[in-house]
Amino acid sequence: AAVAQVVGAQLLGLTEEDSVLLEAMVPTARLPVRPPRSPAPRLPMALRICTLVCRSWGDRPQLCQVACAVGRAESPVHHGAALPQGLDSSLKQWGVVAPSQRQALATQLREATEAAMAALLATEAELSPQQRGGTRAHTDILGVDFLLACVDDALELVALATNSQRCLETCVLAEAMGRAVGEPAGDLPRLLAEAMLHRAQCHLVEGKDILLIGAGGVSKSFVWEAARDYGLKVRSSGG
Repeated sequence: AAVAQVVGAQLLGLTEEDSVLLEAMVPTARLPVRPPRSPAPRLPMALRICTLVCRSWGDRPQLCQVACAVGRAESPVHHGAALPQGLDSSLKQWGVVAPSQRQALATQLREATEAAMAALLATEAELSPQQRGGTRAHTDILGVDFLLACVDDALELVALATNSQRCLETCVLAEAMGRAVGEPAGDLPRLLAEAMLHRAQCHLVEGKDILLIGAGGVSKSFVWEAARDYGLKVRSSGG
């Protein structure tokens, strides 16, 4: 009611071309945590979850890396404002002690991240090359930020924003920090290399002429679709 009253008062003083933009207020999760070592009052904190997803083979989204940052609840937790740490250890510190609950949140995070990438790829597929920015222009790497929130006494992951660079920097830093303390190498370098090599291979064959002899029947029609996507000029032999 208070928000509606303020918006109504603002609308009365706006011109025809002005408007009021409202954003949803998502409260951060407040979970029971360990008692502080210091008698000083504990400030409310927020957990920001940074994810990195790549375009895998066959245009399938694949989650590459997850990094978390903790900051003050009353202000946004920005990239680079805190050292990244893993999802499982962050949830433990946050008071999520049940392994099944942490695994459920990790699964939900993967599904939400890959769904965001899939929605972006589907949108790009409907755009013309000019609208995408070029014939070969498309998104290979996407960062999606989430907030761990509490909705109706249940933990929920709320997507905050997407970006193309800051999540990559944060996840690469988390990978390097893990290796510096003896953690085994993750899949992030391999997945990033695969995405870049796939794009490089497409660039190498783009515009080339290929002669196919005995191209097969209807079951091999996917070859023609892939050739079109790669920008190949395909010629088939007659007879």
